[in-house]
Amino acid sequence: MVSGCSKEVENNNIHLATGGTGGTYFAYGNALKDVAKQDSNIDMSIQMSAGSAANIRLIENNIVDMTIVQNDTLTDAFGGKGEFEGNPIKKTKAVAGLYTENYQIVVNKKLQLNSVEDLKGLRVSVGEEGSGVLKNAKNILKAYGLTVNDIDVRYLSFDDAATALKNGEIDAFFVTAATPTKAISELADANVPIDILSLDDRAVRFLENSYDGYSVTTIKSGTYKGINKDITTVGVMAVLVANENVSANHIDAILNLLKTHHDNFNKISGDTLNIFDESALNSIDAPFHKAAAKWYSDNGITGVKPEIKADTSVRKTLNLDMYQTVAVAVLALFIGVLLKERIKFLTTFCIPAPVVGGMVFAVIFCILYAAGIIEINFDETLRNVCMVMFFTSVGFQANMKVLKSGGKGTFIFLALLLLLIILQNTLAVGLSKAIGISPLIGMCTGSIPMIGGHGTAGAFGPLLEDMNVEGATTLATAAATFGLVTGSLMGGPLANSLIKKKNLTATAVYEDDSMLVEEEIKHRREVSMYAPAVYQLTLAMGIGTVISFILSKTGMTFPVYIGSMIVAAVMRNISEYTDKFRIHMGEINDLGSICLSVFLGVAMITLKLWQLATLALPLFILLAGQTVLMFVFARFIVFKLMGSDYDAAVLAAGTCGFGMGATPNAMANMQAVTEKYLPSVKAFLIVPIVGSMFADFLNSLTITFFINFLS
Repeated sequence: MVSGCSKEVENNNIHLATGGTGGTYFAYGNALKDVAKQDSNIDMSIQMSAGSAANIRLIENNIVDMTIVQNDTLTDAFGGKGEFEGNPIKKTKAVAGLYTENYQIVVNKKLQLNSVEDLKGLRVSVGEEGSGVLKNAKNILKAYGLTVNDIDVRYLSFDDAATALKNGEIDAFFVTAATPTKAISELADANVPIDILSLDDRAVRFLENSYDGYSVTTIKSGTYKGINKDITTVGVMAVLVANENVSANHIDAILNLLKTHHDNFNKISGDTLNIFDESALNSIDAPFHKAAAKWYSDNGITGVKPEIKADTSVRKTLNLDMYQTVAVAVLALFIGVLLKERIKFLTTFCIPAPVVGGMVFAVIFCILYAAGIIEINFDETLRNVCMVMFFTSVGFQANMKVLKSGGKGTFIFLALLLLLIILQNTLAVGLSKAIGISPLIGMCTGSIPMIGGHGTAGAFGPLLEDMNVEGATTLATAAATFGLVTGSLMGGPLANSLIKKKNLTATAVYEDDSMLVEEEIKHRREVSMYAPAVYQLTLAMGIGTVISFILSKTGMTFPVYIGSMIVAAVMRNISEYTDKFRIHMGEINDLGSICLSVFLGVAMITLKLWQLATLALPLFILLAGQTVLMFVFARFIVFKLMGSDYDAAVLAAGTCGFGMGATPNAMANMQAVTEKYLPSVKAFLIVPIVGSMFADFLNSLTITFFINFLS
């Protein structure tokens, strides 16, 4: 214990963490221990562990001096991602790449499984908690559209998993290790009927493109007794790492041992990797131990220049918890309000205050990141709570009574809205394929930011990022800001042109707006009703989680809030048609607006603007396409089908507003037109009903369909 806590290890003891007895880490570590005892004065002790992630934590907590880890897990730990989200490593330094580890999915041959997809519902071990195997298993399952929730999951070591398979207690288990792997070989040699699944080309491409350090490998026929076929899989390098306080003498001694006994170590790992060439070293993203960097330089090993990577590649990070994150978001909101009061442009185009202030912070954080000064990590827990509460308040807007009151025109406009959503996503996907980028990237410029605006962009962005669309939230948010401005610029001039060219003021009529007035009355606020409104929102959210869970069992991907929106809509309409209870709409709207502001604030300050750089041209093309679509749709479809009269022209202006921005932009467009000409009760009745009550609802369902279809 005293040795582990000392500033620098001065004695000759090295405590090395490996893995379970059935894996290559354990065999390799013991071989290193033997040659160290034989050819050096190092006294090495071996500690078994759960695997890569656990090993890194042992280093960080000064419990061991050196260990072996998977390169992909090391990369995540260095970058503060995955299991190390927000907590990048500080003490763990690379020493050497050792060998290639292969992903192996061992199955009971009697089950006649042909694909990873066949594992659904079966008893499967995915490695121990804290192991790199678990991380790899999740990635492979994701490549086939599965998660650990789709299997009867077990968390076992290699040896325990092999025993369980032999005894019929599980159906399959994941292994990440050099081949042949001891635990698997012992099963095969004992004539246990096993097979190893190959990964198909699509899954291999997904893994190589989505994660750092993965490469396609082949397990040759005959590697294991009874498996007489080549197995296609992917692999990752095993890396020897050390605590930064391990002495230079010990690092030098270990590297000399690896070099001297290189051929013998390759026999243990079954690999022919030259661990001292440029490509092997260059694939390690984590900083090297200073002594290791010097050793490579002294031995004439060049290419990656690890001595440069050693200390200069580490960017300082600042981790904010969920309370501090929300505090920064609220500060951004206040700054946005102040800027809107002073800059007329921002008010004219109805750009939300959280977007204005949040963009200021996002630009500052981008500059700090680009300059290599600091990267700020945020805890977004409360962002998700606010997001669900906002969309639940949207669900309460879905009043079928008011929809019916709008008459035939309201239903036509609702159908046009659905058509626009479908066209926006179809165009985004089509253009993406034409310019050679992922259709899921294209979705970031479709109805997510156009109809949905910043709220939907912030909600679906993380969902797309989980599907490996890097920077999806940033892309969608940028597109939403573009839409707010463009939709506002387009609407008024379009309606003005139609009214003048066709002399439409002669067709203006005054209609009954009593239902609209009645609906507005329901939105009046009472201080005493805010608490019941919170309870109604909370109830809808709670029941909604059950609905979302049931929907997830269909195998489709749904946003987390979809169940809550559905429950809220049902509650609203039961209230309207039975009068058994009152939904406090005014208060719910206020609470939803507050949550939207906080949600947008957090979403904006967490934007990584540097991710837009490589997609500047595709983003321009995609947004130009959406602009042309919006103009053509409003001018030739909405105007024609809504009657080709004065009201239709005002509706066309409103469509541009919420078709590329938000309902407030639509109202601002229509107000600008009616102030110049005549009132349009029909337009001011239909647009709020469809835009506020049903747009986000229909949009979320349609986006969900497209995402599931594409994935």
